[in-house]
Amino acid sequence: MKKTLFFLAILAGVQMGAGAQTYAEKLGWPQGARVLMIHADDAGMSHASNQAIIATLEAGTVTSASIMMPCPWVPEFVAYLNEHPNVDAGLHLTLTSEWRPYRWGPVAGRGATPGLVDDSGYMHANVRGVVENATPDEVEAEIRAQIALAEKMGINITHLDSHMGTLYSKPAFFERYVKVAIEKQIPLLIGAAGTGADPEESQIYRLLLPYLEKIWAAGLPVLDVIDTSSYDWKDVATRKEQFINTIRNLRPGVTWFNVHPTMPTEEGKALSRNREILFSDYHILISPEVRQVIEEEGIILTTWRELKQRRDAVE
Repeated sequence: MKKTLFFLAILAGVQMGAGAQTYAEKLGWPQGARVLMIHADDAGMSHASNQAIIATLEAGTVTSASIMMPCPWVPEFVAYLNEHPNVDAGLHLTLTSEWRPYRWGPVAGRGATPGLVDDSGYMHANVRGVVENATPDEVEAEIRAQIALAEKMGINITHLDSHMGTLYSKPAFFERYVKVAIEKQIPLLIGAAGTGADPEESQIYRLLLPYLEKIWAAGLPVLDVIDTSSYDWKDVATRKEQFINTIRNLRPGVTWFNVHPTMPTEEGKALSRNREILFSDYHILISPEVRQVIEEEGIILTTWRELKQRRDAVE
């Protein structure tokens, strides 16, 4: 997801221009306010991810989470939501299945979305597989199927985002993503500035710029900063320091900061080669030190639910 979100974000920032009113201000926060959403991906993907996300939500650092509906541990997280209905929970719309040997298939069904599955019958292991094989109609069908399943399970969907950034990888996919979000009036992940960019993808992502104001005009909130910089923090020993420095150096506006906490269990160890980074996210986010820095800096924590409420109040 890093490269695609980076490029969509940074080019949107170029379009807005320096000195423009922040979306935080448009949403009613005072000038210069630094508003932060610490967001955890991959709820429902495993018991280890569910445990860690729940712990970080209850620690008061993570303020939002998104659920991978094709994955088998979704019912456990939904049970938690039933007991905690105010938790900010959206959908991590999932079109890839990149972990081996752990795999999953489309909610809409393999027959309904043949372009979304590989020869083994599971979702493609990377974004390229989806781009080269899936049609926009199949992508939209799977988006709608994941939303429908979430609604059937009683999830109050606060937002939509994209696992591995697949929905940002092709303009035709992004168009369907925006179409469904506007139709359903569910906020989606889009920002007015970012933390980096990949020049190789500039041509594709320039095509997405007109959607920034379209989404705002449709009554959905827009973020100021999409920060996925934690993807680049490979040294576990310095990860907490980098996290704290990021908080201390937040720019004015609404910043969405992405994390992937996973509980350090045997299951968690079996899931990913990057497990030490995922485990460190968990340990960092339950640390009282992080919460203390947020308070010291006067950072305002927010959720997608609050952003939508504030957007609804804007005339």
